[in-house]
Amino acid sequence: MALTTLDRAPGAKVTGNVICIIIQRMTASIENLHDTGSLPAVPAAPAAPAAQRVRGTGLILLGIVLIAANLRLSVSATGALLDQLGSSLRLSSGIESFLTAVWPLAFAVGGISGSWLARRYTAGTVISAALGALALGQVVHSLHDTPALVLGSVLAGIGIALANVLLPVVVRQYFPDRVGQVTGMYAMVLSGGAAVAALASVPVSDGFHNADAGLAVWVIPAVIGLAAWFAARPQRAAHPTNVPATAEPQQHVPLRQLAHSPLAWAMAALFGLQSVGAYVIMGWLPSVLGSAGMSQSTAGAVLSTVFFINIPISYAVPHFGARMRDQRPMLIALSAASVVGFAGLIIAPGSLAWLWAVFFAFGMAVFPLVLALFPARGGTAHGTAALSTFSQSIGYLLAATVPLTFGVLHQATGSWTVPLLIVIVATVLQAVVGMYVASSRRGTVTRLEHS
Repeated sequence: MALTTLDRAPGAKVTGNVICIIIQRMTASIENLHDTGSLPAVPAAPAAPAAQRVRGTGLILLGIVLIAANLRLSVSATGALLDQLGSSLRLSSGIESFLTAVWPLAFAVGGISGSWLARRYTAGTVISAALGALALGQVVHSLHDTPALVLGSVLAGIGIALANVLLPVVVRQYFPDRVGQVTGMYAMVLSGGAAVAALASVPVSDGFHNADAGLAVWVIPAVIGLAAWFAARPQRAAHPTNVPATAEPQQHVPLRQLAHSPLAWAMAALFGLQSVGAYVIMGWLPSVLGSAGMSQSTAGAVLSTVFFINIPISYAVPHFGARMRDQRPMLIALSAASVVGFAGLIIAPGSLAWLWAVFFAFGMAVFPLVLALFPARGGTAHGTAALSTFSQSIGYLLAATVPLTFGVLHQATGSWTVPLLIVIVATVLQAVVGMYVASSRRGTVTRLEHS
C-alpha cells in the first residue's frame, strides 16, 4: 500500500493546489493541441465531453512533459563527469564501465515490474513513486563514495525505468488520438534534459570544485516534476478513461503471452539495439573525445550538442512518422546516420567531432520512433503496457552488455576502434530488425500479425 499512500499524502494535496495555481496559465497553449493522427493499428478511445477532456489533459500533458525532462539527467550527467569521478574516487576501469552499464541494467530490472505495478496501483501512482525513487537516488549517488555512487545510480535507474515503461501507457490512455504528437513532445523534452545535463554538469562541478555537485543539482527538477504530477492527480482521476462506465473494455495481457509473439521479441531486440548506441554515446563519448586530446568541458559541450540538435528531431520523427504508412525508410535513414557517426569516431575523433555530433543527433531519434511504435504494436492500453514492459526489460538487458564491456575492451586493446566496431555492428542489426517491426503489414501483440 506504500505506493497508494504516496500518491494520496496530505502534503501532496497542498502542493498540488499550489502548483495548479502556478501552472494554469502555462497549460493554456498545451490544452489547445490539435489532432494529428496516430500510428496505424491504435484504436481510438471513446470520445469524451470536450470540456472535460480539455481541462484534464492540459495538466496531465504538462506532468508528462516535466517527468520526461528528468529521464536522462542523471545518465547524461554521469557520462559528462565520468573522468572527474574516476579521478576523485580512484575508480577502476571496471567500475567506470559498470557505471555506464548500470543504467540499462537498472532499467531492465525495474522495468519488468512496471506492468504488474500499474495493474495493481494504476500507472499514475507508480509514476509518482518512480519519481520519488529517482530523486532519492540522485541524492545518494552524489555522496562522494563509490558504493553510494553505484547504489544511488541503481535506485535512480529503477525510478527512471518505471517511468520509461509507463509513460507510453499514460500517453495511450489519455491521448489515444494524439500518440505521435505527444510522444514527440515528451521525447523532445527528454532529449533537452539530457542536453542541459551534459552541458551544465561539468561547469557546476567546477564551480563548486566538487564533481558530486554536478550530480546533486539534478534532484531539483525531479522534485518539480513530482509536484506537477501530483497537481494533475484530480484531472487524472476525473478523466473518462478512469471512469468504469466509459472506460474501454480491456483485458490484461500477461507477459508470458508475449513470450510467444515474434513481434514482441522483435520489438525487444529493436529497443535493445537502439539503446546500445545511445548509452555508448551518453556514457563514453566524452571519454573517447578526451582520449583524442579534447578537454572535459569541450567534450561535454559536444555531447550536449548531440542532444540539443536532437530536440527538434525527437519531436519531428514520431510526429511525421505517425502519418507515414510505412516507417521503414525513416528508421533505416536514422540508423545509417548512427553508423556514419561511430565510423567517424574511428577515423577522425577529434578534428571532426562536431560533425559526428550532428549524425549522432539524427541517429538517436530512433528512440522516440520506437516509443511511438509501442502503442501501435500494443493495440490497447493493456497491450501497450505489457509490450513496453517486455521490450524495455529484455532490450535493456541486451543494451547493458556493450557499455559494460566498452571500457574494458578499450583498456585491453589500448584503442577505441574495437569497441566502436562492435557498436557499428549493433546499429546495422538495429536497421535489419527495424525493417520487420516498422513494416505496415505488422499487426499488434493483441491480435494476429498479417503475413
